Amino acid sequence: MRPEGRAGRGRPGGGLAGPEDLPVPGARVHMMGVGGAGMRGLAHLLADGGYRVSGCDRSGPPDAPELVDRGVELMGGHDPAHVRGTDLVVHTAAVPDDHAELRAARDAGVTVMGRARATGAVVNGRRLAGITGTHGKTTTTAMAALACEAGGLDPTALVGGRVPAWDAYARTGGDPAVVEADEYDRSFLELDPDLAVVTSLEPEHLESYGDVSDLEDAFTEFAARASGRDGVLYCADDEGAARVAGASGDAVSYGTDPTASYHVEERRRGGVRRCALFAPEGRVETVLPAPGEHNLLNAAAALATALRLGAEPERLNGSLEDFTGVDRRLQLLADRGGVAVVDDYAHHPTEVRAALSSLRDRYPDRRLVAVFQPHLFSRTRDFAGEFAGALTGADRAVVLPVYPAREDPIPGVDSGLITASADGGGLELGEPEDVTDGSWIDDLTGAATVVVYMGAGDVTELAHAAARSLRARTGGGP
Repeated sequence: MRPEGRAGRGRPGGGLAGPEDLPVPGARVHMMGVGGAGMRGLAHLLADGGYRVSGCDRSGPPDAPELVDRGVELMGGHDPAHVRGTDLVVHTAAVPDDHAELRAARDAGVTVMGRARATGAVVNGRRLAGITGTHGKTTTTAMAALACEAGGLDPTALVGGRVPAWDAYARTGGDPAVVEADEYDRSFLELDPDLAVVTSLEPEHLESYGDVSDLEDAFTEFAARASGRDGVLYCADDEGAARVAGASGDAVSYGTDPTASYHVEERRRGGVRRCALFAPEGRVETVLPAPGEHNLLNAAAALATALRLGAEPERLNGSLEDFTGVDRRLQLLADRGGVAVVDDYAHHPTEVRAALSSLRDRYPDRRLVAVFQPHLFSRTRDFAGEFAGALTGADRAVVLPVYPAREDPIPGVDSGLITASADGGGLELGEPEDVTDGSWIDDLTGAATVVVYMGAGDVTELAHAAARSLRARTGGGP
C-alpha cells in the first residue's frame, strides 16, 4: 500500500485521487462511454472490486462479454435516467462537462469523476508501474503484465486494448499494478507511479498541449514522481525518452544499445525469432512472435519492468512466447485465398511506418496494401507530409476521410493534404464503401496480398467488414 508521505502529490493546487475517494464496495458506479478501451478495463476492475457497475455508450451497448460476465449492466445511448440511484459517475474525456447525464448527476449530489482520475483512485494505493510513451505503451503494458504473471507476481493490470490471454482489457490481482499511462489530456498526471516506464516521446496530442515543450514537461513531471522509489525505466533508443530520463534523474535504460542497463538482442534460431535480455538480475530469453523492431524494444521494456518489480528471472524465460499482440495491434482478422486482412491502431506517422515495416517482415512475399484513416483534423494538418512519407512503405495506399473524433473541422484540412504531400504521388483518396465490398476483395486476390486497415477511429469496423467479405468470397469459415 501507499507509504507515508505519498498522498497529495501531483498537479499544483490539488492532490491525486486514491482508494479513499471511491465509495465503499457495494455502491453503484455508472460509466459513461463504457465501450472505450480505457473505460472497459476500469469497469472490469470496479466490478471485481465489489461495485455494482452500469455503463452506457453513444454508439449502443458495447459487445463486452467480459463485463456482462461480471454483472455489468450495459445500455445504449445516453439518458439522464441512467444516473438515478448511483453513487459515482465516471465519464470519458469525450463527454462534455455540460452533458445532460453529468448535469443530472451533479444536481442529485452524485460524485462525478473523469476516467483518468477514477483510474488513479483505483490504482494509486498500490505499488504502481505506469507505462507511458507516444508509441508502444499498450503493447508494452500487456507484455509487462504477462511477464509479471509468469515471474511469480500477481499483478493488477489495466491495458488500452483487449489482451487475448485474458480475453479482457484488465486483470484483477494484487500488487503490483501495471497500468497504461496515457498522455492524452494529461491523463497520466493523475497517477502516482513507483516505476515510471517511458517508451518514447515524439510530438503528439498537441491539441492537448501548448507545444512540444509543454508535452515534454508533462512527461518529465510524470517520471519525476518515481524518483526515490523504483525510479525511471526509459528507452535508450529514443531521444525523447532519454531527455525525459535525464531531466528526472534516478533512471536506468533499456534498448539495443550495448551500454543500456537492460540490453536486448534479437536472435534467430531455425526461423524462430527470440529476444535475449541482458539484465543486472540475470539473462532472460524468450521466443517473440510479435514482429518488428519496435516489439523487440517493447519486450525489453516489459521484461525489465517485471524484473524491477521483483519477478524471478528464471521464470521469465519463455514468458512472451505465446504473446501474439493486443487487439488492433497488427491483429490478423482473416487470411484466405492469398489475402490477409489486418487491423491496426497506427495513427501517428512513426506508428504507420513501424506497422508497415513489421508487415513486410511478416509477409515478405506479399503485396502490401494500406488503408489509412487519418484521426483528428489537427493531427492531419500537423503531420500530412510525415503521413505521406510513411504510407509510401506500402505498395498501394488508400487514404480515407478524416475521422474527426472530438474535433470540429478545420477549414482547408482534409485527407487531400496527405495525398498531395506524397513525393511523386502514389497515394489515392478513397471512401469507406470502396475498401470493404466484394469487388474490392476480388481486386486484391489478383496477387498474394496483405491489406492493413490503420487508424484510431472507426476504420476497425471497415477491417472487420472486409474480413467478412473475404470469408464469404472464399467459402466462409474463420
